[in-house]
Amino acid sequence: MRPTRVVGTFSVEWNELVPMPLFKPATAPLPDDVRALTALRFFAAFWVLTLHYTDFMPADFAAVTGFFAAGKLGVDFFFVLSGFILTHVYLRRLETGDFAWQGFMLRRFARLYPLHLVTFLVVVAYVTAGRLAGIGLSVPEAYTLEAAWPNLLMLHAWGIQDHMSWNYVSWSISAEWFAYLLFLPLSLLVLRLPTGPGGRLTIAVLGLFAASYVAERAIGRPLTHLTHDFGILRILPEFVLGIALYHAIRAWDLETRHAGAILAGTLGALLAITHWDLDGLYAVLLLAFLIFAVASLARQGRLDWLARPALVYLGEISYAIYMTHAIVFIVFFRGLGILLHDPASPHLWWLGPIALALTLAASVLAHHLVERPARHWLNHLFAGGWRRSGQTPARAARASAPPKIHRGAVF
Repeated sequence: MRPTRVVGTFSVEWNELVPMPLFKPATAPLPDDVRALTALRFFAAFWVLTLHYTDFMPADFAAVTGFFAAGKLGVDFFFVLSGFILTHVYLRRLETGDFAWQGFMLRRFARLYPLHLVTFLVVVAYVTAGRLAGIGLSVPEAYTLEAAWPNLLMLHAWGIQDHMSWNYVSWSISAEWFAYLLFLPLSLLVLRLPTGPGGRLTIAVLGLFAASYVAERAIGRPLTHLTHDFGILRILPEFVLGIALYHAIRAWDLETRHAGAILAGTLGALLAITHWDLDGLYAVLLLAFLIFAVASLARQGRLDWLARPALVYLGEISYAIYMTHAIVFIVFFRGLGILLHDPASPHLWWLGPIALALTLAASVLAHHLVERPARHWLNHLFAGGWRRSGQTPARAARASAPPKIHRGAVF
C-alpha cells in the first residue's frame, strides 16, 4: 500500500509529488476567493491597454522595447487563468458527477454577453454618428453588416472572418465562449488521465507546443498572434494548461524560503522575453507559472499587499477595462485629430493621460451600470426558468447556485 498524505479534503500520493527543493507538498486547499489572482487580472488588462495606447502615440516604441507590443500576451494570461479558476470553482462537482452543464453555460453567458453587447452597440452608435457627420472610417471593412452577426453570436474568433471587426478586442470573448463550450469534456479528459498532477501538467505543456506547431504550419502565424483567424486554437491549449495547473497546485506549493527569488526570476525572464521579442510561447509558460506561484504564496499567507482592496477592485473591473479601452481610445484620439486638423499632432501625446483617466471612468461605469446588474438579473431570470422547467428543487438549486468564487473568475 502506497503512503498518502491528506491535504484538506483530498489525498495526494507521495509518488505524485515533485522531488524538487523549490516545491513542497501542499498542506491546505486554495481559499475560495484567491484575491491576489484577482489583482493580477488588472495588470494583465493594463498590459493589453498599453499595447493599444502606444498605437496612438507618435513615438516608435517598438524601436526601443518589445514590451508594449507584447501586451497581447495579457490575453494569454487570461486564457490560462480561465481554465485554472473555473477548475477551482467546479472541480468538486465534476468529481462527484454533479456538474450542471446548462447552468454553467447560462452563468458564463450572463458573465460575458451583456457588456459585449453594450460595447458593440456603442461602436455601432459612434460609427453611425461618424458617417452622418461625413467622417471617414480608417478600416471600413471592419464595420459592415456582414461582420456584425459573427460578433453578435460570439463567433468572430472561429476563423470565419478575415479581419478584426467592430469592438475588435472582443475576439477574445468569442474564444472564451468556445472554451466554455468545451469545459466539461476537457476537464473530464484531464481528470481521467492515468497520471499524477505532474503528468497532467506535462501533457498540457506538450499540447501547447503541438498547437503552436499546427498554428505555424496550417495558418502561418505564431499561436500567440492568432485573433480573428482561429483565436479558438490559441485559447484551447492555454485553457487546458490552466486546468492542469490547478491539479498541480492541489498537490504542490512553492517553497516560501525561495519565494522572492522565484518571483523575481520569473518576472525578469518575462521582461527579457518581451523586451527582445523572443518566442511568446515561453512567455505563456512563465505567465502560467506566475499564476501558480501567486496562488501558492497567497494560500501560505504571503503576498498580502497584492490582496489589498484597491488592487482587488481594479481586478474586478478588469473585464470592463478590457472591453471599453479600445472604444475610448478611438473616440478620444480620432476626435482630437479632427479638432486639431492634424491626427499626428504631438499634442496627442501630452493629452494621452486623459484617455487613460477616461478609460478608468468608463470601466467603473460599465462595471456598475451594465456588467454586474445585467449578470445578476440574467442569473435570476435563468434560475426562475429552471424552476419552471419542472426540475426537482434540489437539482434546480444546484444548477442556479452561484459559483463559490466571484472575484477570481476570469473576466
